[in-house]
Amino acid sequence: SSSLAVESTTPMYRNTVMVPQNIQLAQCIKTFNVGFEKLFVLTETAINYNGYDINEIQSKGGYIVFSVNQYKFLATVYTFGANNANLKITPCNDIYTFPTMIITNIFKYIGINQYKKF
Repeated sequence: SSSLAVESTTPMYRNTVMVPQNIQLAQCIKTFNVGFEKLFVLTETAINYNGYDINEIQSKGGYIVFSVNQYKFLATVYTFGANNANLKITPCNDIYTFPTMIITNIFKYIGINQYKKF
């Protein structure tokens, strides 16, 4: 008998554990060495890449509302210093008990792709 090996298309860094945990606000904010526009595009791309549902996008205001299962989040991009921008991802219901991987997957995607040209 022969077994067919199937290569996984899920990246190694993409954590899929959906265990709710208590999250501190500081864990929801990260500074990147890119400008506002690039971080906004990277954030939108990261949300799509992870299969999360985008509910609303406001590029001028720098925010994206997205959902993952029963959780709904607000991703806000804002300028921080001369060449940096911050990404803050917070729960829309202000209940900071949710799976950390939702935020971690977005931050990791952006960290890996922030220096790529597009």
